[in-house]
Amino acid sequence: MSTRQEAAVEVAWSALHRRVPLATAVLSLAVAAPAGIGATRILLGMDLPYALVAAGAAGAVLLVLVAAYVHGVARLRTTRFRLTAERLELRVGILTRQRRAIPRDRVRSVDVKADVVRRAFGLAVVKVGTGEHTSGESAELTLNGLAAAEAESLRRTLLSGVAARESAQEDGGQVLAGLRWQWVRYAPLSIWVFVGGAVAIGALKKVLDIFGLDVFSTSMAKAAWEWLIANPWISVPVVVAGSLLVGLVGAVGLFAETWGGYRLEREAGTLRVRRGMLTRRSLTLETGRLRGGRGGRAAAAQAGRRRQGQGGGRRPAQG
Repeated sequence: MSTRQEAAVEVAWSALHRRVPLATAVLSLAVAAPAGIGATRILLGMDLPYALVAAGAAGAVLLVLVAAYVHGVARLRTTRFRLTAERLELRVGILTRQRRAIPRDRVRSVDVKADVVRRAFGLAVVKVGTGEHTSGESAELTLNGLAAAEAESLRRTLLSGVAARESAQEDGGQVLAGLRWQWVRYAPLSIWVFVGGAVAIGALKKVLDIFGLDVFSTSMAKAAWEWLIANPWISVPVVVAGSLLVGLVGAVGLFAETWGGYRLEREAGTLRVRRGMLTRRSLTLETGRLRGGRGGRAAAAQAGRRRQGQGGGRRPAQG
């Protein structure tokens, strides 16, 4: 056994953060709430007392939460990872055990992501990528449930070798770009502005259907529909304007959530993009990877465009 292999054996395996089960249970509320609503609707149709209906709905919600918590505990107990001098390794699997690894010298990007729930529990998701597709080693590895500080430390450690390979003249920590809220005027340049209103109405109808409410079958809704049909020159512009307004508000809100806090920074040997208001995301890419491969093709394409422009717009000869 070589010295490197012996060092790799001595590295202890680490576990996810102990708050992973609680975070998993809270995230399952997205499923637990509809389950409780569905149970309420079914039990109300059986003409049961309201106390039993409430108990049944609470039981459905509790069942989903407990199942999610148990799954989180199982994932916590069966997931282990370690960072050796040569690779990042992951062992995962509740029923079927899997072992994956990424060589450290192939790491090209580290994506750290945390939504509102994970931020409340101080957790983050780390996705490490090699930027290539190979049949041997895994091209991507995800650690779902690290402490935020541990995730940041892992990001810096994985990319420390990248910094060592870069020139000592390159500046670190330099802010290249930041969010300008004037950019929000580009948010309406989206298809969602035109279909957002219809999507919102459809989603609202789905929610009302879960509660067993059909507002479109009431006498008031029918009267409104008849009025819309009888006065198309008024109703059509009003409906279109209302739909555009809802879509516009949604597009602006989506822009703010996606790009709020945007910063592009140059660190030693890497470029880092941070963005997001509710779900915060940090993506770090190796600049050496950008300069080669795709970056080289992009530079060649740009040079070709310049040469075409200098040629006076003449078409190339057909051969």
